[in-house]
Amino acid sequence: MTDERFEWISKRSYAIWEAAGRPWGCSQHHWEQAAKEREIMERTRASVDGKEVLVKLHQKTTMHRPENDAREAERDDGPNGRHVG
Repeated sequence: MTDERFEWISKRSYAIWEAAGRPWGCSQHHWEQAAKEREIMERTRASVDGKEVLVKLHQKTTMHRPENDAREAERDDGPNGRHVG
């Protein structure tokens, strides 16, 4: 376990303990809860380069079809709800 991770879990478990009213004998439970929270946070964190976001963006743009633009433009309503085009 890295020092940064250990410190985060330590601070988080202390915060959980305080929020629970500082009960006696629950330190292991609070530590495990904090460790689980850290694990979830690490699994859901975006990568530094954002590659997974770019992949999703690319998927959305390839699903977009230019031939639908003309049809959508014909259906657009102008101000006051009137059909434009």
